[in-house]
Amino acid sequence: MPDTVLEIDDLHKIYAGGVHAVRGISFEVNQGESVAIIGSSGSGKSTVLRCINRLIEPTDGAIYLKGDQINTPQTDINQVRSRIGMVFQSFELFAHLRVIDNITLGLIHVREMSRKDAEAEALEVLERVDMLDRKDAYPGNLSGGQKQRVAIARALAMKPEVMLFDEPTSALDLT
Repeated sequence: MPDTVLEIDDLHKIYAGGVHAVRGISFEVNQGESVAIIGSSGSGKSTVLRCINRLIEPTDGAIYLKGDQINTPQTDINQVRSRIGMVFQSFELFAHLRVIDNITLGLIHVREMSRKDAEAEALEVLERVDMLDRKDAYPGNLSGGQKQRVAIARALAMKPEVMLFDEPTSALDLT
């Protein structure tokens, strides 16, 4: 029997003004699976991901992470977000921080790692995404694809149980 990591049950999101962005979506993701949500622009794909990560609250429905409902008033949102990695469409890198600092920030402040251990982890994930040579660069000096790889490295460094990618091919280089 597969291990369900993420379960979405009858999720709805209605925005102010009555826009019903998500209408009763349900699905499960088992350990080791990759699932894609596809649809036209404005169909609610990003809204679903933001609900899962609790960046916005669904209007109705339930979200379970490894069997625990994570969209209740009692749920510690920060604890949920520490278990879920997210790579945003716009990457959300801190422009005033070097690449390595963008990665170590969460490791130090959320995972409470020492700076030395956080930097070692950051260097390891930067090597995995072929960005080690750019560790001291600032995001403004990176291409879109490089920014995306840094955002992926930042999410991977946190060792999340679930990874969410919003428009994962948006910055792919053509080569």
